[in-house]
Formats: sequence, structure tokens, C-alpha cells
Amino acid sequence: MMYLTATVILSLLPILNSQYIHFPTDQENEAFSSTADLAALRGTPEYGMQIEQIISTGNTKLALAVNKALLQQASRENDNIVFAPVSVTVALALVLLGAKGKTFEEVSNVMGLAAGVDIQGKSLVVHEHLNNILKKLTKTTDSNQKLTIASAIFVQNDYPIRSLYKQTAKNIYKSEVLNVDFKHDVNKATQLMNAWVSERTEGKITSVLSEPPIDTTKVIIASALYFKALWEHPFFDGMTARKPFYTNGRNAPATMEVEMMANGGFFPYYKDPNLKCEILGLPYRGNETTMYVIVPSSSSAARLKEFESSLTQENVDRLADSTVSTGVVMLFPKMKIDTTINLKEVLKTLGLRSLFSPSEANLALLSPGEAMADAPSRASLALQAAKANPIAPEYDRRDVLVFSRSGFPENCSKIFDKNSTEKMCETTDGSKKVLYKKFGDKVGRRVAKRDTLDIVRRIVDEQSSENFHNPGLYADQVIHKVYMDITETGTEAAASTSISLSRDGSRLTFRVDVPFLFFIRHELTKTVLFWGSVTEPTPNFPRS
Repeated sequence: MMYLTATVILSLLPILNSQYIHFPTDQENEAFSSTADLAALRGTPEYGMQIEQIISTGNTKLALAVNKALLQQASRENDNIVFAPVSVTVALALVLLGAKGKTFEEVSNVMGLAAGVDIQGKSLVVHEHLNNILKKLTKTTDSNQKLTIASAIFVQNDYPIRSLYKQTAKNIYKSEVLNVDFKHDVNKATQLMNAWVSERTEGKITSVLSEPPIDTTKVIIASALYFKALWEHPFFDGMTARKPFYTNGRNAPATMEVEMMANGGFFPYYKDPNLKCEILGLPYRGNETTMYVIVPSSSSAARLKEFESSLTQENVDRLADSTVSTGVVMLFPKMKIDTTINLKEVLKTLGLRSLFSPSEANLALLSPGEAMADAPSRASLALQAAKANPIAPEYDRRDVLVFSRSGFPENCSKIFDKNSTEKMCETTDGSKKVLYKKFGDKVGRRVAKRDTLDIVRRIVDEQSSENFHNPGLYADQVIHKVYMDITETGTEAAASTSISLSRDGSRLTFRVDVPFLFFIRHELTKTVLFWGSVTEPTPNFPRS
């Protein structure tokens, strides 16, 4: 969750809403640009797969980077760390959507998008394909599994948000835009936000704000993730018992006991001689999502921290992909984890500094700020004057806005200049007229999500564009809260308990009674949903 405090607007949407839009043919496009048609390139499966792989890889890199930064900042060595990288990615994507300049560059770097994607010229492509990944994550063939990723933008009642930003956030990320009153009734605003999070997490997280935000808060961006699934091979019912847990390694005395669950069967397993660790996969029903557990050799709190500091994204993917079905008898802690993390200092450590600086942050695409709210451009004023009916404005059917899929002709870009008197890009008889309705409509869907937004983004990305003043918004906090409940979940294997747990030498033993790390990964997209580093499972009980 992000607190964005302080101030600024010039809406582009009215210019698009009241005209007909003509999209040139590929032959017409050649007159405007010598580059390849991005829309045609984007249509190839290979291109889409490449972009989604970059996003997924960036998500894993972000998980590792956040984990390492949190380890360095931990108040004590034995603190558990659990967070949801994909939830952080969605929140950052909403910031990226509204960012310009240095802030835009830093957010894209932290998200791992700097390599492999022309993020400056094709930022909308990233948002579109992240949306594709989110759709795949939430689509499941198992009715018992549920994954919900929700985001919302809470805005001060009288604070202006750019229409284009609002509509894009709604249509790509399904973000809700909710008006609140931080200025006069901050307690009610806090209650509304906590209620939103509680509803989206089905009551598991009832409060994400422990105290009300300051009354100068203008915007809060929130992202919530709820995940519930049954194990493909449930732990044995009735076999859970208290066992010692060795925080300082098996060679040191155990200082606590935990509820240890038991299971046996064939699970994805791999032992890496180079990294000196073991990894075991616990698939969820349907095998679409898996929890991977990694235990370093001779593990202890100190050894785990050392191991994690050298782990790379390539290591993580290779370890998971190297597992093979193996007969295993295992013990794993029953856990209930509830953590709250302020990621502000973590993100600053990772290079995202300008977002938290009142003098450097630039979220000009999110809002024009209060100073510009009452100062519409000449182009929009001229447009408003031409409206006889605000719902169904009059227009001349010969007047058509011309947009190029790969670039603007010179006179088109002038519409967005501060002192421009241009009312349209170009006039034509327009044999191919496409009525622009609104984002997401059947008629306008391809227009809004692929052509129009790419063009507008290109104009907005021009640093010399005078219309896009820095509104003075900056982030005050990044609050991230996770609740996780890991249980036996099922009794199907109870009848074969004695056979599954027999130690006849053909099955290896995987005892998770020392510090370990885990991550939950969606197999199709290789997206890490949750990441955890556990040195003291909770709940735990002092050893007598």
C-alpha cells in the first residue's frame, strides 16, 4: 500500500471522447513512421511470451532483492520474513502507469523491466502483458482453489486524477477508484480502506492501517492478494504432533517446539550439490501452483541468511525446474504467519528513491495536481465550447482524428501543446470510421488498449511536453501485510498412513525442523506469489 502525499491535471480523455477516430491502413502508416508496426509485432505469440517471461523474471528478481534487503534490516536475526512479490509488483505497476522521468525509470528498474523491453517507448505493452499474467494466475480448473488479486486507488474527494490514468487502471488492472476524505474525516477514510482490504482477503486481513494517514494525504494505492488452495497430497490427519525445531541448527539444543505435520508419497524433489541445498515441491490440487521448500545443508538461522544472500533468480528457477518425482517421507511445520512490513526503506535501498522525495517524485500522468485542476488547456476549452449536449455532443461527420499506430504526424502532437489552438489532428472523409465509446467497450477495446494508449503514452513520455507538469505527489509509506495459514487441509490419505510413512529404505526423509525458505509459484507463468524466510515457525512453544 502506498501513501501518496501532496499535489496537480490536464485530462486528455475529453479530446478522445467527442470525436471519430480513423486508424490508417498499414500503407498509410508508412508515411508517418519508418519503424516496424508495433501492433503487428505485438500480435506474434513469441513476442508476447518474451514480454511475459521478462515480467515474471523481474517479479522473481524483485522477490530476492526485497528478501535480501529485509534480511539486512531485520531487527533481530531470527525474524521471519513473508511477503507477496506479485502484490508488490501490481502496486508498483500502478505507480509506473502514472510516473514520468526519473521516477518512471527507477520503478521500471526495480520491477526488472529495464532489460529486454523498450520500456520508454512501449510501456503500455508491459501493462497489457502483466494483465495477461494476472488473468492466467486467477484462472483455475479447480473449484477449491481461489486466487484473487485486487487493487484500489483511494483519492481525496476534491483531488483531480487524470481520466486517462483512471480508465487505464480500471480496464487493465480492474482497479477501483474510491473517493475518501482524508482532510476532514481521516478516521472514516481509514475504516473504508481497512474494510476494502478485509473484503478482498475474505476477512483474513482486517486492518492494514494501524493508524490513520496524515490529513495531507491525497492518494493511496492499495494492492491485496488472497490465495486459498488444497494440497494435491494432503498431510495426514491425526499425525500432527509437537516436535523440536532447531533454530541454531541440529547440532545445537532445540529451544522450541512446533506443530509438525507428516506426509509421505511422491513429491517433486532435487538435491543440488553445488548450492548445497535440498528442494521439495508441495503441489496444490490441480498442479497449477506449487509451494517449494528449500533447506540448505547444515541449516541454521545464520546459515540460511548466508545462503539467501547468494541466491539468484537463475538459481531459483533452475532448482524448481530440476525437481523430479521422488518417494519422500516428510515433516513440515504447521504455521500461521501474520506480518506487516513497511517497504519504503527497502525500495529506496533497491534504487527507487525519487518516489519518496517531494522534490524529485514525478507522477504527472496520475494527476495534474491542485494547481492545474482549474486551468484546462485551450484545446479542451475549445472542445467544451463546441458541445451542445455533454452526453451526445454535436460533431461534423467529416471531422475525424487521425492516429498512427506507430507515431504521430507533426500536427497531431501539437494538440497536446499548452498553447496550441489545434482542434483536431487532420480532417478526412474517413472511409473507415471507428466510433470511440469508452475503454473496454466492444467497439473501442482494440482502439483503447492497443493503439490509442500507445500513442498517448508516447506523447506523454516526451519530457518536453509542457502540459504534463509535476503535480508534487510523492510516496510517504509502502505498507505490505501478509496473512498465511498452512495446515494439513484434507484427510484423503489417512487410510494409507502406515504404509506411506514406513521407512523401508526406498524413500528419503525430508525433515523441515531447521530454518528454511519457501516460495509459492504459479507453474504456467513461473510467477512467484509468495516468498518466505522462516527461522522460527509460528506458533511455537518453549522447550521445557
